[in-house]
Amino acid sequence: MKIAENSTVTIDYTMTLDNGEVVDSTKDTDPLTYTQGEGELISGVEKRMDGLKKGDTLEVVLSPAEGFGDADPEAKIEIPQTDLPPEALQVDALLQGEGPQGQSIEGRVVELKENTALVDFNHPLAGKNLHFTVTVVDVK
Repeated sequence: MKIAENSTVTIDYTMTLDNGEVVDSTKDTDPLTYTQGEGELISGVEKRMDGLKKGDTLEVVLSPAEGFGDADPEAKIEIPQTDLPPEALQVDALLQGEGPQGQSIEGRVVELKENTALVDFNHPLAGKNLHFTVTVVDVK
């Protein structure tokens, strides 16, 4: 059976960056099961899964546009240090907050200045090419 809209698909995958760093993988966990066409995978991978069958392997490199988008320079914001908890006053500290519509947002402190912290609210994988190796375990 080939992968098509609404197929239940089970895959093993590894996602790496240009430098070979493994970002995510099912190597040491159970395979991932998803429904084709439901948007449960990064769209650039899901689109390329159409027509594959059990046992097939897909190797693909997604540009930032197909992955998590380009890094937005306007998503880096200076925040007064007095507005941050003490544990956040270090480079690489992770922050969680609420966006203007009440959505959950995450940021990472990228620089500490005299009275402010520069916080990057881009997705950590924004602006990066994503390399995927996907093996189809099952299709139903």
